[in-house]
Amino acid sequence: MSTIVTSPAVRVVDGTWNADPSHSTVEFAVKHMGFSTVRGRFLDFDATFEGGERPALRGSIRIASVNSHDEQRDGHIKAADFFDSERSPEATVVATSIGEDRLVADVTLKGVTRPVEFSYRLTGPAVDPWGNERIGLELEGEIDRTDFGVDWNAPLPGGGFLVDNTVSLIASFSLVKA
Repeated sequence: MSTIVTSPAVRVVDGTWNADPSHSTVEFAVKHMGFSTVRGRFLDFDATFEGGERPALRGSIRIASVNSHDEQRDGHIKAADFFDSERSPEATVVATSIGEDRLVADVTLKGVTRPVEFSYRLTGPAVDPWGNERIGLELEGEIDRTDFGVDWNAPLPGGGFLVDNTVSLIASFSLVKA
């Protein structure tokens, strides 16, 4: 059972809003060898936000659309070692609780569902130059990838591991009123 706490910002954006993929991003960031942060994004996704008294947020990501700016790494990310895009082609996010600036969503990745807390910021509404009513929605959260069965790693000769377990999730949506 979801518990939705409506904030004044959420009530202002009554109606159904769909992500405009050409003006939205779904990204991740993870430490590599403890030195640098590898960033990537998913190019194929959708998201729907329902504003008003009973707000809701739903989204899905096609895992095979990952782009980390390295074709070999992308292939490994899609493989069974990581996301296993053959058997689990989508990840989903469904909000279960929306508050003033935080929301909790059930995130399903690789067949495993866990609650994840996100900070969020809602902006708008505003009308774009073509007459479409838009809002902005930005989300940030973190997961422990091993909680979702994404366990592959390689030990480093000096200690530690190749890939950190903590993964930052960042989404920025331009949503158009349906």
